Amino acid sequence: MEDDTEFLALERAIAPFAEGFSVRSGNENGLSGVYLHRNAGDQEIGIFAGLLMDETKFPHIEYIEAPVAFVMAYVTPLDGTARDELVDDVNGIFEIAHETLLPLASPEPFYAFADEPGALLRTRRLPEDAEELTDRRLLEFCRGSLALLGQVDLLDTLRDYEIE
Repeated sequence: MEDDTEFLALERAIAPFAEGFSVRSGNENGLSGVYLHRNAGDQEIGIFAGLLMDETKFPHIEYIEAPVAFVMAYVTPLDGTARDELVDDVNGIFEIAHETLLPLASPEPFYAFADEPGALLRTRRLPEDAEELTDRRLLEFCRGSLALLGQVDLLDTLRDYEIE
């Protein structure tokens, strides 16, 4: 389990992207890291940055072996109105962001998963000695991934979206 210092390092690294979001850190659902999120009722939209610790929680991602650096934009639940507009709509921001990010995020692309809570995600295999949330390489990957999401307006959309 990560201690508060490790979460704090990641929180500080991604702080420039946190405006307009609530921040929570922890270990849940095979992930260890920081969530930048917004909620209304049972709906939640946001970004996770950190480590995927248990690949069995994400069986739809092929060829992945935990732990890996992991940045994910998500909208829950799958049947929510926010999901309908942001992810499921052919012209939704997640589809537009994915298409725009394909050439920008090479050689580590963002993958789109229309039928999963983590609708847009990016992973990076880290060296064995980089399995802590304080590792410089993980922090740089998370900051860089969030910067890319900002370039394609996904962060602003998630900040400003009216969750019903």
